[in-house]
Amino acid sequence: MPIEKLNPLHYMGRGDYTSFWQKLFATMLYGFWGRLFFVLLIITAFWVGVRQRNPTLAAVCLLMAAIVAYGGGILNLLRSLAS
Repeated sequence: MPIEKLNPLHYMGRGDYTSFWQKLFATMLYGFWGRLFFVLLIITAFWVGVRQRNPTLAAVCLLMAAIVAYGGGILNLLRSLAS
């Protein structure tokens, strides 16, 4: 099935997958770059929703902005609950 090819756990182990996301949130999505990506995604969501009248793509941009804004905190919470 083609949808099963999208599962990253077929290509890497669970530890590698979680360490990839932890490293991503700890480096790139923190500080200046995280704020820049957040602002750009919010502006893109507004532009796509208003100018291009595509609410689905605007919602995807807003979801991605929420992931950038809150993803690091959620990962830290999950890490602290696991230990």
